[in-house]
Amino acid sequence: MLRGVCFVAAIMLLVGCSSLQNGNRVSGREEPDDAGIGLQADETSTQTPAPAEQDDAEYSCVVLTLGERWQRVYEIGGRFYEPILNCTGFVQQGIASWYGVQFHGRQTSNGELFDMNALSAAHKTLPLGIWVKVTNLVNGRDLIVRVNDRGPYFKDRVLDLSVAAAKELGFYETGTAPISIQALGYSRSERLSNRWLAADMERPQNLHGAIFNPIEIIYGSSSKAGEFTLDQVKPEYTVQVAAFKTLENAEAVLRAVQTRFHSAVMKAFPVGDCQVYCIRLENLTSREQAENAKKSLAEIGFPKSMIMLERFEKLG
Repeated sequence: MLRGVCFVAAIMLLVGCSSLQNGNRVSGREEPDDAGIGLQADETSTQTPAPAEQDDAEYSCVVLTLGERWQRVYEIGGRFYEPILNCTGFVQQGIASWYGVQFHGRQTSNGELFDMNALSAAHKTLPLGIWVKVTNLVNGRDLIVRVNDRGPYFKDRVLDLSVAAAKELGFYETGTAPISIQALGYSRSERLSNRWLAADMERPQNLHGAIFNPIEIIYGSSSKAGEFTLDQVKPEYTVQVAAFKTLENAEAVLRAVQTRFHSAVMKAFPVGDCQVYCIRLENLTSREQAENAKKSLAEIGFPKSMIMLERFEKLG
């Protein structure tokens, strides 16, 4: 996973960078039925890409590119999540819910637009863009859908499905159902065409699951599914103060921040077609420490600094 990515928000003084994008942020996805929270992508994203041809049954569960923001570790509601980079053999059982009209047309975590009438799913840690086979353990119905969003984050549910998917699986009326998730992966045609993020939002007619020999089934939310509680990890946070494309402006802000925080640093990152200079406080070992730093920054004129979970060490 790429570390040290320079997240850019509206407060940052950047002009003329054609590929400059916002970093991960948490949306307010919360419905009576699922109360989930989605990780949103950059605001420059457009409609879901055109569908890739699904003409083979060969899959890969290995993430093909590294560095996307939605592949970074993240934290929501005091829980820590490590996206999976190789989902070979992944089988999980738990409770699924669905989300619909309140989020219809909004961006999913990989930048596509959510369509409640198409077949898609949200998972907290599986690679975005993969196909999964979902089975309703009550009625035996199964469906192949594509994961393009993060969530749900409510009552340890393991999957959020679109309205259309919930109807096909037969639990739209009840709201939840016990399900099994089997990771299939990215199809060969998507990989070869470098369009593995392309979406086929209709049910594929000729996708077939690869043969898996899982060592064990993951039940519910657990560290085996990449989900951790605070007592299971040692986190490290960064507070980003601001970012600039002009070195002189960044140096001026760095000097101002160092009047309160001597350890403040400036780091340069290539973003699109320009260089971005980020002013940061690094190596903070608790969210409380990061929150206190953010409060102090506001007192010296930087009220919109941003806390980022940089990484975490798994304990035990």
